[in-house]
Amino acid sequence: MTAEANMTQRDISAVVQASIAGELGLGAEERVDRQTTFVDLGLDSAALIGLAGTVTEELGIEVPTEWLFDHPTVNSLAAFLADTLATPEPARG
Repeated sequence: MTAEANMTQRDISAVVQASIAGELGLGAEERVDRQTTFVDLGLDSAALIGLAGTVTEELGIEVPTEWLFDHPTVNSLAAFLADTLATPEPARG
């Protein structure tokens, strides 16, 4: 899947939640709380590096690991990524 400017925050949130579930080895039916910090969900630094890579791959845009520290919940990261995708590419730099 490649990110498009028309992806909603909800779409991005679903990608992030599924990626976290994969990192934690959760089943598809298990939900990840969108307000709980990544650390409180059980993701350590190594898992956050993996999560950044997975989200990068799924969305098709570079998601540096530091963004996960700056936006440490599903909701905050999804909102930030939605804003980033809505910004024309030359302005992202």
